[in-house]
Amino acid sequence: MDAYQTIFTMTRKRIHLLLLVTMALLLSVPGMLMAQSLASGTANFKENTAYPTFPSSDPIWYFCSVEGVSVGSLTVQSAGSNVTFLWEKFDPAGVKFVNYSNDTGVTSTINNLTDGCYRVSFTENGKSYLFRAWVMNGWSRPSNAIAQSTCTFLKLSSTVVGSVYQYCDLANGKPVPVSSDYKFRWYTGTTFVASIQNPTISNPPSQNTDYRVEVTDRAGCMKSATVTYNSPIPVAKFTWTTNQKNDPQYTFPQAPANIDFQNQSVNADADKYEWYLFKDKSVLTALGGGGTTAIDSFITVLYDPDPLYTYQNSGKYMVKLVASKTVQALTCRDTFYLADYIVVDTSLVKVTPVFTPNGDGVNDKMIIKTRSLQSLTFTVLNRWGKVVHQYSTNNYLPENSEIAAWDGRVNGKLCPPGTYFYVVDAQGRDGVRRRSKGFVEMIW
Repeated sequence: MDAYQTIFTMTRKRIHLLLLVTMALLLSVPGMLMAQSLASGTANFKENTAYPTFPSSDPIWYFCSVEGVSVGSLTVQSAGSNVTFLWEKFDPAGVKFVNYSNDTGVTSTINNLTDGCYRVSFTENGKSYLFRAWVMNGWSRPSNAIAQSTCTFLKLSSTVVGSVYQYCDLANGKPVPVSSDYKFRWYTGTTFVASIQNPTISNPPSQNTDYRVEVTDRAGCMKSATVTYNSPIPVAKFTWTTNQKNDPQYTFPQAPANIDFQNQSVNADADKYEWYLFKDKSVLTALGGGGTTAIDSFITVLYDPDPLYTYQNSGKYMVKLVASKTVQALTCRDTFYLADYIVVDTSLVKVTPVFTPNGDGVNDKMIIKTRSLQSLTFTVLNRWGKVVHQYSTNNYLPENSEIAAWDGRVNGKLCPPGTYFYVVDAQGRDGVRRRSKGFVEMIW
C-alpha cells in the first residue's frame, strides 16, 4: 500500500467516525425527526401507553392548551424520498382506524389535532412503514376561595376542572384513564406558602392579601387563580409623647403631665379602640396588701383613636391598648402593652443660692426649681424680716416656676444687694409636703 492509499483509507475511517458521532448526537435530541419517524416538535410532555391487552406500546404526546382549543400536532418523515402518507385516526366504537387525510412529500404535518390515536403509513423503496401516536390536549381551570377565616387561622381551598386524560386499548376500544396528577402551589406575591390543595394558614396576615394558587397537571400544563383575603386581624401598637417643656436635668415629665398617645395600630377599625389606663403601680401594691380583695386597677378607659390624657399625680402608670377589626360579623382583637411604665416625676423644690439682677440676661432672677407640685407658697424676706416677694397658688402648674421667680425688685425698684431669706411651703403631687428655708445672695 503506497502513501496515497494509506491517507485515503485513514480519511474514510475519520469520515465514518464523524458520521457515527453525528448520528448519536441527533438521536439524543428529544423529538428530533430521523429517517422514517413520527414525532412532535410542539408537545409539552411525552410518555408511553400501557395497554391492558394490545401487545405493543405507543407514545402519548401532551399539548398544553385552553378549554375547547385543540393544538395537537404530529409530523412524519421519510428517509428522503417523496412518498404518499396515509393518515388515520382510531375509532374506539368500531375498534378500527379510519381515514383522516393523505399527503405527499418528504414530510407531512397534521395540526390542530383533537384527542385520539393517530396512525400514519407509507411505502419507501419497496418497504412499508407504520407509526402510531396518541395526542392529548391539556387544559385546566382552577378556582380558589377563603374556606374559613378566624382570628387565629385561615383556611384556603382550591378546586380544578380540566382535561380528562385517557387513551383506549387498541385491541378492544376500552378506555384506559390517565390521572391528571394535579399539583398545587400557593403563593403571596413571589413568596411560597404551601404545596397542598387546601392549606391552613396559622397567624394570618394583618393586611388584605392576594393568595395565588398554581395548578400543574402531569403534563406540566399550569394555570393559576387568585383570591383576595380581607384580613380581620388588627395589630395594636402605640407610642406616647408629652408637650411639656424639656428640662435636660430631669428624665421624666412632672405632674400634671399631658400625655399624647400616638396610635400606630394596623388594620383596626377607627371606632374600635379601647385604651385602659391603670393606676399607679405603688398605689395598687399598697391597696392589695397581699389580701384577696378585688381592686379596681383602672383610672379610666378611653375610646378615641389618638387620645390625650393628663396625669395629675406623680407615679408609674401602665397603659393597655385593645384594637379591634370587624369583617363580615367576625371581630378580632389585639392587645398591646407599653414595654415600660409612664413615669411622672416625684415632687421637688430647689432655690438658686445666688442671682444677679443686673440686666445682662444671665441669672437675673431668683429661680425656684419645682417638680410635680400641687400647691406652693414662696416667700422672700430681707434681713429685717420684711416680705419683699411672695407667690402662692393651690393649683400649681409646671409653668408657674417662672411666675414664682423674684426679679430682685419691689414695686419696680431694685432692692439693695445682700442676703435674703426665703421660706417654701409646698404640697407635692406625690403626697409629700415639701418645706424648706434658706438664704440667697443677691449681687449686682
